[in-house]
Parts: sequence; C-alpha cells; structure tokens
Amino acid sequence: MLDDQGESGSLESGSHFVIVGDLNADPVDGSGPQEGIEALLNAPELQDPEPSSLGAVEASERDQQLNTQHIGDASLDTADFNDQFAGNLRVDYVLPSSTLRVVNSGVYWPVLGDPSSACANISDHHLVWVDLSFQ
Repeated sequence: MLDDQGESGSLESGSHFVIVGDLNADPVDGSGPQEGIEALLNAPELQDPEPSSLGAVEASERDQQLNTQHIGDASLDTADFNDQFAGNLRVDYVLPSSTLRVVNSGVYWPVLGDPSSACANISDHHLVWVDLSFQ
C-alpha cells in the first residue's frame, strides 16, 4: 500500500486514527456487498460508536415502502434514499481507532417540527458526528 506521496508504510502500533466518510455500504440492509463494511465494523483496531438519531426512526416509519423490509436498527440510518429502490440506510461512518475514547456521537437528523429539520434535508445524507478524547 502506498500513501499520497508514493511512500509505503503504516501507522505505528498504538497510533490514533479515524476512518471517516460516505462508504455507501450498509452492514445489514440494502443491495450492496456487506463483507467490506462488516470487516471494518468488526476490526479490533476500530470501534463503532453507533451514532443514532430519532429523526432517522421517524423518517423510516413515515416513508414505509422498502424500509418496512429492513432488519437493521433504523436509528442508525444516515441516508434517506429513494424509498422504492433503496430506502433509508446506514452508509456514512466515523470509526475511531480503539486507542481513542468515544465521549458522544449522533446523526444530525432532527425530527419533523424541529426548527432545524428543513436545513438537515439539503442532502440525502445526514451529518454523522463523534466527540472523542485522547485519554
């Protein structure tokens, strides 16, 4: 494996790191391959803080369609996709190394009626956040 400068190597043992991004892979639902995300979520070097939101649960119940066939925890969903083709899925992640302490986490997906709910729907993906401590 090479880094951006073409150098090979890896992190030193015990280093802090975080894997962050839209990985477009739900570990339970959806039609995509699940082996890769399952491997990350189960890697001993990482921890899954399982960020959640009440807005995701509300959206899943409201949208129905494919969401009624999903078996994953709807509170962990991070994206509100087309309800006829994918439904709501967990595809966005913040996965800290096991060397860090998770203080808090969540998905910014407010419930309807919350004053900020309109601005949270500018994308079909919702913000995932994790507060970490180095101690």
